[in-house]
Amino acid sequence: MGSRNLDFLDGYILRVMVEILKSEGAAAGLYNYYEARVHGGCALSPYDRMVFDFALSHFSPDSRRVVHAGIGIGTLTSSLAVAGYHIAGIERDGPRMRVATRLREAIVDAWPPVAERYELLLGGFPEIVEGTPWMDTGTVLIFTNCGAGWNDELTTLVVSSLPRFGDVIFDARLFGRVRDSDVERRELVQQVKDQRLTVTPIAESPPNCFYHHASRPGSGST
Repeated sequence: MGSRNLDFLDGYILRVMVEILKSEGAAAGLYNYYEARVHGGCALSPYDRMVFDFALSHFSPDSRRVVHAGIGIGTLTSSLAVAGYHIAGIERDGPRMRVATRLREAIVDAWPPVAERYELLLGGFPEIVEGTPWMDTGTVLIFTNCGAGWNDELTTLVVSSLPRFGDVIFDARLFGRVRDSDVERRELVQQVKDQRLTVTPIAESPPNCFYHHASRPGSGST
């Protein structure tokens, strides 16, 4: 299964988003970001599809769990759950979490087994998973669009937590804050490398995205 097989799911999620937009408006949790996706006729972004393909090609749903930090309304998270991953989606924004919960319910209606493997957590990372089985070297940690403006203290805390996971996927441009310059992105990558992680750019990143895969030296992707 690859992103080319997600068209039905994309349409299904889009229908849920359209219903929320019509009944409650963008302020209900879609905001301008997801409203634009609705008007563009798709639920899954190019980076959703790229990360989905990367995860499926590197990490087996049978042996690896996923934590997605900053899920928004959970379009990627839902897709990975349908693909078979046990996954926890973290979101600190209340309205977006409410939409994510509604979307999860709709996904479970169509794919009932997802209920057992898709968990939503309202709060901030990393404290929301501290001391739980999700913070483990068997977990793949994913960050996508997290450009909300972390302060330096939170950024340092998040980066220092990365070695406690098995693998990390992140966009160097939208990690804690927007980093539009090469210099800023290189500085972030070096911060991650300073945690004794190997960091490799993901060549398939969509335009204006700078995704990287961080892993323990010598670890395999299974």
